[in-house]
Amino acid sequence: MLPTMSRPLLLLLFLALASPALASNDEEPPPELREVRAEPVPELPVVEAPLDPVHELLGQAANPTLPEELAQARFNELVALGQSALPSLASVYRSPSSSELEVWVAARAMGRIGGEGAARTLMTGLESPSIVARLGSVSGLSLLKDKETAPALEKALFDRAATVRSSAADALAALGTRKSSLALSDALNIPANFKNGRSVFVRHHIVVALGEIGSIGGIDALVSVLDEEEEELRLASIHSLTQITGMSFRPTGSGPDAPTSQAELQSWKNWWSNRRVGTTSD
Repeated sequence: MLPTMSRPLLLLLFLALASPALASNDEEPPPELREVRAEPVPELPVVEAPLDPVHELLGQAANPTLPEELAQARFNELVALGQSALPSLASVYRSPSSSELEVWVAARAMGRIGGEGAARTLMTGLESPSIVARLGSVSGLSLLKDKETAPALEKALFDRAATVRSSAADALAALGTRKSSLALSDALNIPANFKNGRSVFVRHHIVVALGEIGSIGGIDALVSVLDEEEEELRLASIHSLTQITGMSFRPTGSGPDAPTSQAELQSWKNWWSNRRVGTTSD
């Protein structure tokens, strides 16, 4: 062990070692310096920090060069770590230095693991400036299937990114909370879901989600779509109306994907008009 030295002696040692003039001085150094110079430099062991198994598995699962089956196997191992993996997953998910694939995999893994901590992290992620993080949040929450997360997903229906809005509609459809039909109905006709006067794909996802949820609260929005020019959207609306009500006004012999007819569209509108009057009078 090096002897304890005062600050003046340390300074003298530094000057003696750093200055060529002092180093070449013929004078004999003081005993303190001779003792320091004579002492051998100890060999210090190199200690490497242990690698976090969560980061290691996550890095492999998010490695685009790894064969898909191996990446999936690493992902399954990651999920098998359970709740203990959540702190590291949340750290990777939030870090701006993480790659987009790492963020996505971390969000999906948290969704698979579940729990209050995972739900809280994913719901907070819906406010991220990163579209990949927000998409990952929606995807992870969809896997969680926790009805308490429905309000957060309903808010995502109004996200600035169309892909996030459509994914939120899909997630709400999988969650199946009937009250969500109100938020879906409100989101159906927001200006962001139109481009050059025509629907963007988000509206189709919302129409399908309303049918999957099956709440009478979505009927008004679905009937309003029957007046639109886009045949694909009208047909999706009729399918959803049939899912909710169990009724059909399809012409005899027409398959589910047959084009809509004016008679069919009008029958739905008449039925709903009469139903609303009856419901109000009740």
